[in-house]
Amino acid sequence: MAGVAEALAARLNRVVEACRAAVRGLPEADSVVLLTSGRCTPDALAFRELPVGSAIPMTSVRRSDRQLPPITLPASPPRTATLVVDPAVGTMVGAALLDNAECTWPVTAVEVIDPVGTSDMLFPLSRSSERVALLVIADGAACHGDDAPGRRDDRSTGFDAAISAALAAGSPAALSAACADRSLAGDLLASVEPLDVLARLAATGPPAAADVLFAGAPAGVGYWVASWRWTDR
Repeated sequence: MAGVAEALAARLNRVVEACRAAVRGLPEADSVVLLTSGRCTPDALAFRELPVGSAIPMTSVRRSDRQLPPITLPASPPRTATLVVDPAVGTMVGAALLDNAECTWPVTAVEVIDPVGTSDMLFPLSRSSERVALLVIADGAACHGDDAPGRRDDRSTGFDAAISAALAAGSPAALSAACADRSLAGDLLASVEPLDVLARLAATGPPAAADVLFAGAPAGVGYWVASWRWTDR
């Protein structure tokens, strides 16, 4: 499998470099919220607690020596929160990116099942005097072409293009609209709930600047790497 992994990594090199550039470009902050797709029941909000200095366990990998920055629970998590110890893939990816960027800020990982409930929970934090950096990990369509992980579905192009355009425009309304069709997202194996939360949090205060560092579908999977900035924060 090593040869397969190396070949895949080479195809995703531009994605990896763009991700690293985006995380290295995060502005000075008091804390980071890592927002990813969750895997719990629909009526729960999941937080992944990763002890300081621990390695993330990965069931599909025999060994992980990746050391993580501290990821902690909010001071007062809602009663509907479910504390779990098996981090989702997006949480692992985000934590690795933060570690690579030598992030020293407190990090809270929130895995989204219910975008409305999650955005309601995070809204006070987004409007507080605390400087919060939000790192969003979402999945584009995985049905681009015959070599894609999912069955080829030509709707993938338009689906991912709409999200890419919304990210480039810095438009929360357009991003919300692009993420609205959950049935289509499911058909395309895309998980866009974290992007929906971003759109909801930014609805009353769009970013002052927006940039897309990468947009494409290497290996048949849609990827975007984008940066939104609020200069007054």
